[in-house]
Amino acid sequence: MKKLIIIAAIVLLPVAFIALAIYHTNTLRSTQFTWQNRRVPPEFNGFRIVQLSDLHNARFGREQSRLLRMVQQAQPNMIAMTGDMIDEQTRSLAPMRELLAGVRTVAPDIPMFFVDGNHDPQSSFYAEMLDLFRQHNVTVLHGTALLQHNGASMTIAGMGHWGVGHMGNTDIFLAHDPLRFEQFAQHGGGLMLAGHNHGGQVSLPNGQAIIGPRLTLWPEYSSGVYINGDSTMFLSRGLGTSRIPFRLFATPEVAVIELKAE
Repeated sequence: MKKLIIIAAIVLLPVAFIALAIYHTNTLRSTQFTWQNRRVPPEFNGFRIVQLSDLHNARFGREQSRLLRMVQQAQPNMIAMTGDMIDEQTRSLAPMRELLAGVRTVAPDIPMFFVDGNHDPQSSFYAEMLDLFRQHNVTVLHGTALLQHNGASMTIAGMGHWGVGHMGNTDIFLAHDPLRFEQFAQHGGGLMLAGHNHGGQVSLPNGQAIIGPRLTLWPEYSSGVYINGDSTMFLSRGLGTSRIPFRLFATPEVAVIELKAE
C-alpha cells in the first residue's frame, strides 16, 4: 500500500504542479490601492491610474479581450506602462497593437505614459513599438510632465531602466526598477510605480518572491506597497513571463491606483 502511495505521489505531484503553474500564469487579477496624500489636490480625488507592466508581449484572450475588459472595468483616468512590454523573444507586435487599439477604443482621450524596461530596447521591434506609441498618443516619459485634471495639475516624471529620464521631487514617478525607490524617497517624492520583479514570478504562497531579477535570493522587494518616509511605491507583479515560461503564486496583475486628497 505504501508503495502505491509513493508511486501515486510521484505521478500526481508533477501533474498538480503543471496545472497550478498554468492556472497562475493565465489568471489575471486586479489589485486596488488608494494613495491618500497631501500632494493630491482635491480636484484629483477619485483619479484612477491603471498600471500595466512587464507584458513581455503576452496575450490574454483573443485580441487581448480579457486584459482590456479589466482595464475598461477600472474606468481609468490614466494608463501607466512601466516597462518590458516587449522583449528579445518578440516576433510580432500584434499583442501590443491589440492592447493599444483596445485601450484607445474604450478610453480615447486619457493620458498614457511609458518608461523603458531592461528588455524593451533590446528587442528588434523597439523602434516599431515607439512608432506605435506615437500613433496612439502614448508619451514616452524621459522627463517631467504636467498631469492635468479638473483644472488642477500634478507633476509626473519617468526614468527608463538604463537611467534615461528624470526623478526629482515629483508627485508621481514611473520607473521600471524598484531599486530606484530609495533614491526617490531621498528626493522627497510622492508616489512611485514600478515593475521588473514579476512578484518573483515564482513566489511563496504569501507573495514573498524567492528569486529577484538579479538572481538574488529573497529580494527586498516582491510586490505591493512599500513606504519610505513620506514616499510610497506600488510595485506591480506585471503580466507576462521572462526566463521561465510560467508563474507560481505570482499571478498576472492589473493594478488600479486611486488618488485621494489628504
